[in-house]
Amino acid sequence: MASQLPLAYLNVAYRYVVNAKHQTLHRISLCFVGGYLVALVLIVFWPTPVDRPAAGTLHSLIVWIHSHGVPTFIGYNTIEFTANIVMFVPMGIIATGWTKRAWLGAVLGAAISCLIELGQLIFLADRFASVLDIVANTAGACIGAMTYHLAHTKHVSRKEQVELYGKSHEHCAPF
Repeated sequence: MASQLPLAYLNVAYRYVVNAKHQTLHRISLCFVGGYLVALVLIVFWPTPVDRPAAGTLHSLIVWIHSHGVPTFIGYNTIEFTANIVMFVPMGIIATGWTKRAWLGAVLGAAISCLIELGQLIFLADRFASVLDIVANTAGACIGAMTYHLAHTKHVSRKEQVELYGKSHEHCAPF
């Protein structure tokens, strides 16, 4: 009994350290999520297209990349479509992390995209609501949802393997 007492103290201390690290990571994650959501709202509900001030620079950049071998079918529309995909990858990760279901994270990303485009249509005269934006945003949310799902599945699989086989067999894990 006396020999178990120091182990109990070590166990409590270990749980405290792990819990403190978890709380710190949770707070950092919330800061990133908050920053992302603020940036997203500013981008999608800015009264004018956010790339309007940089239109000349973007055109010059596109001409320059074409002159350096990039195919001409990669123009402004392709770059904008890709930017919309990239912009919604974090949305898919956040929504899937919140719901713990990849399909629901993708659906939430699509629904949020639809609401954004509807808001632009109704409230912002200088912005253009587009079905292609919804498609791109939904694709980004799906990529984010699948990324979260695959990373989480891999993490759980490793954890389960360590529980089954013990720490000494961790190198045998197929992942």
